[in-house]
Amino acid sequence: MKRFWLLPGIAIAMSVFVTGQDGLEPAPRMDLRTFAEYHLFVDTNGDGVVDESEDRRSPEAKQRLASLRKGVRVMKSRNPSDPTSWFFQAAIHGVTDDAMIEAADRDPYVTSVRREMFWNRCPHNGEPSADFLVWHRAYIYYFEQILREAAEDPTLSLPYWNYTGGDVSFPPAFANREVADGDIIPRNPLWASDREAAFVVGRTGLTPKVTTEAFAALMSETRLFGPSEDTGFAGGVYDDAPGTMGMIERRPHNDIHVAIGGVIGNDFNGLMAEVRTAAFDPIFWVHHANIDRIFAKWDALQGRTWGYFPDAAWFAARPWYFYDVDGNVQNNQRVFYLNGKNLRVAYDDVDSNAPTLTESAPFDVKESNVMLATLPKNFQMDKATGMASPQLEPMCDCCRNKDVEATLSAEVATEFSLNVVGSAAESQKLMGLAPRVERPKRGPQTMLEVTFLVPKSVPNVGYEVFLQIADADEISVGNLSMFGLKHHAEHDTDESNSVTQRMNITDAIKGVTDVSRLKVVIKPYSLFSEAGTTSTRRSGNIGVTNVSIKVD
Repeated sequence: MKRFWLLPGIAIAMSVFVTGQDGLEPAPRMDLRTFAEYHLFVDTNGDGVVDESEDRRSPEAKQRLASLRKGVRVMKSRNPSDPTSWFFQAAIHGVTDDAMIEAADRDPYVTSVRREMFWNRCPHNGEPSADFLVWHRAYIYYFEQILREAAEDPTLSLPYWNYTGGDVSFPPAFANREVADGDIIPRNPLWASDREAAFVVGRTGLTPKVTTEAFAALMSETRLFGPSEDTGFAGGVYDDAPGTMGMIERRPHNDIHVAIGGVIGNDFNGLMAEVRTAAFDPIFWVHHANIDRIFAKWDALQGRTWGYFPDAAWFAARPWYFYDVDGNVQNNQRVFYLNGKNLRVAYDDVDSNAPTLTESAPFDVKESNVMLATLPKNFQMDKATGMASPQLEPMCDCCRNKDVEATLSAEVATEFSLNVVGSAAESQKLMGLAPRVERPKRGPQTMLEVTFLVPKSVPNVGYEVFLQIADADEISVGNLSMFGLKHHAEHDTDESNSVTQRMNITDAIKGVTDVSRLKVVIKPYSLFSEAGTTSTRRSGNIGVTNVSIKVD
C-alpha cells in the first residue's frame, strides 16, 4: 500500500473502491460486543488481573481487537500533516486553533494543509441538517480504509457500538488505560481522558430514552426528509440555523456525545461534547458506525419514502473532499454517498441484498456538473469540463499565511476571482429537472423557537420540550440538543453567546383556535440509568432568553 505525505500535487479521483491485500475482503461491520468479546474477558477470581485461564475470548476476537488497536496506534504515531494520521483524520470533523498551533510546532508541514478544504468540515456550521448523515457516512468510510491499511489487516472493519440494541454500558475495550510502572503513555490506544467517569467504569448505563426508545422512534418514521429541518429521519434543507437538526442527529446521536463528554468534574467538557474535539476520542468512530448502521437498517425496511426531498441541485452537488487510503482526493456527489450500496459497506445484521430506498434517487443526476461551489485558492480546474484537475499548484508562503484575501478600498473597486466548480449550463438544466417520484406539497410550517445562552460547559443531561394547550396533556415536540453548543453559537447569525433551536409544532397545534393558554414546558431527563450509583445531573445553568412561535 502506498504511503505518502501532503505535497503540492494531489490526485483527484472519483468513486474508487478498495479491495483488501491478497484479495481478502473486509469483514462486515460487527456489533462491538461480538467483535471484541469483552464479556468473556473477566477477572473471575477477583485478583485484579485477567490471566490467560480467565480470558475466554476466541482467537478471532483477540485478533480483531488487536488489529483495531494497532490501526489506531499507528495512525496516532504519524505526523499531523499526513492525511492518514489520527490528527488529520480527526481534524476533518473538527479541530481547535490551539490544537493546530500545537501540531504545527511538532510538524511544520501542518501549515501546508489546505485547511479550508479538509479540516473543520463536519456540517454543523449552518449547513442543511440533511447533510449530517451523508457527510458522516463518507467520512467514516474513508477513515475505515486508512485504519485498515494502518493495521495491516485487509479484513478489518469498524465495529459499531450497539447502544440502541441494549448494549447500554460503556464499552470495556475503550475504558481501561492499561498502564504499568514506568509508562508515560497508556498502552490502550482506544482510551481517552475526560469522559464521564461513572459511566466509563460501569457504575451507570444509558437510559432507554436515548437508546432503545430513540431507535423505535426512528424506525417508525417513514420519511427520509421532513417538511422542516427537525423532522424526518434525516432532517431537511429549509433553514441555515446551526441548531436545527434532524431526528437521528438529535437523538440518539447528540445525546450519546453528551453522555460521554458532558460536564467532567464541575466546569469543563470531555472531547466528545464539542464538535472540534469529538473525533479525537476513539469512541467517536464506533458511535458513528452505529449511526450509519441505523441508517442502513432504516433504508432496507419496506414502506420507506423520500418525503419532502431537496431539489436536484442538492443531490448533484460535490461539496466535500476526502483523502482515500492511496492519497487520492475523492470528490463525489451527495447522491453517491447517500446510496450505501455504492460504498459496498456491509453490517452483520443488515441484509445487503435487500432493496433500499436510496438506491433509486428522486432525480437522475449522475455525473451532473452543477455549478454550486468554489474551490480553495490554488486548486486548479480543467476549463473544458469544469471539473477539478489532478494537481494543486504549490502555495507560496504569503498565500499560506494570509488570512485576509483583500482589504476593501474607499477609493477604488476591489475585484475577486472565483474558482468555480461545475458549469452554468448543467446548473440551469438541473433547475428544471422533474423528480422521478412524487414529492408532497409543503404547506406553511409552524416552528417553536427556543433561544438560550451557551453555558460554560455542556451539561450532562437532556432537555425535553413540551407544548401544553389549555388543560390538555403535554405534547413532546422535541428536545434541546446540548452537543457542540459553543460551536453552534459561533456560527449563529446573531453573533451572540446564544443558540436558537427550532421544533416543528404544526401538527401539535392543528385545530387550536384559542392560543391564550398555550404553554411551553422544558423538562430535564437523565442520560443515565437510575439503578445503582448514578452520575450527578449537572445542568450547566442554561439561561433561556426567548421562546417564540414563527411560521415558515
